[in-house]
Amino acid sequence: MVFNFLFFTVKIERFNDEQRHADYACERYLQERAEAHALQAAQYPDFAIRG
Repeated sequence: MVFNFLFFTVKIERFNDEQRHADYACERYLQERAEAHALQAAQYPDFAIRG
């Protein structure tokens, strides 16, 4: 269900447990990658690392 307003849109979705678990696993993986990238960048402060 989508409600369009002047400055924003509200989208209401229903998730089952499998979808919620998949979203959580994806979010956790992205957080782990961001942390690993930050640790790698902290080891080499003189160089710009693009990932």
